[in-house]
Amino acid sequence: FHQPSDLSASLRSKREAERNAIGVHLDGRKKDENSDLLDVFNRPPQHEGVLDIMTRVANDGSILIHVKRNDSKWSTPAIIPPSGSSTGVIRVCSSRWPLVTKIAKVKDQKIRGAHATWTDNSDGVHLGMAPLESSVFELIYQVTVLSGLWGELSRMVTIMPRFLIRNESSWLDIDVKQVGAPDASRVLIKKGEAIPFYWFDNTLPELVCSRPTQARNKFKWSGGFDLCTLGMIPLRVRRIDGSADQLNLRSMRVNVELQPGTGGSGTTVSIRDEDPTGEGSLFRIENHSPFQLFVSQDGVLANPASMLLRNDTSLSCDMIQPGESTSYALDVPWRQGKYAGRTHAPMSELLLLRCALAPLS
Repeated sequence: FHQPSDLSASLRSKREAERNAIGVHLDGRKKDENSDLLDVFNRPPQHEGVLDIMTRVANDGSILIHVKRNDSKWSTPAIIPPSGSSTGVIRVCSSRWPLVTKIAKVKDQKIRGAHATWTDNSDGVHLGMAPLESSVFELIYQVTVLSGLWGELSRMVTIMPRFLIRNESSWLDIDVKQVGAPDASRVLIKKGEAIPFYWFDNTLPELVCSRPTQARNKFKWSGGFDLCTLGMIPLRVRRIDGSADQLNLRSMRVNVELQPGTGGSGTTVSIRDEDPTGEGSLFRIENHSPFQLFVSQDGVLANPASMLLRNDTSLSCDMIQPGESTSYALDVPWRQGKYAGRTHAPMSELLLLRCALAPLS
């Protein structure tokens, strides 16, 4: 975007002479041979309005690039320093007034009631020209110096999704969505595929849950996990009716790692199924006692429905027969601190386990 000051005068003169030689060569060609060189700038834009760009210059000489989707609010800037490369994160809201959108969502929820069915009517509600959409697109940008003759003059800005979710299972298709969002917002990830992920509603927690696509109406959504917490997380997969599943599936493993070349800003989330007997799973429990064992994650109601309905349809504890082994995973892989100012619970706290000889309650 500009010429850095660390190039010597002789090197700059040499590069300029080489570029002039290329220009003379192009001028000597027939008109019909190079007539398409600038056609790319004269063609009608494709998908006009999907991603608009605005630039301005900061006081220190940095170039700030803002992007927006359709008629939304301009995003936080991508900062291009006076020289060198850089990386960072930008958030693009679909609404021009995110605060107004949040207030409208909360007000609508109060009118409908806390237990009302969630329906998204934001597409039909307009305030001025911008729809009150609540989705948020988190993107990462990368500024690199172009190689070749034009490297000291030009740099390239690459914008890509911040979160990529990949299905590493060999036989299982997976649904993912934002925690609290309607099932209609789910995204299907077929085995071996990878997709970008964006937030459906900025008024909801920025957590992701998943479930098997096969017989999706018979499985619960897993607990929500954070896309920015690096490491491996075990997710418990449970059926809605509490019975044993027919897919021979008890848990899934989530691996959150950094995307290469993003400067620590982007993450790749890999999800795969685990063996129900615990062979090769992240955590495995073996029962070497002569008794049945009942285990549950500490801090989670193992059977909340039994306190009201006296039935076992919502069991969140696992039974292990004598001499058997099973994979162990978390019903709640992410938990906010109980007291104000406290950060989320660490993995060492989430992995605390309760064990009993009778069903836990």
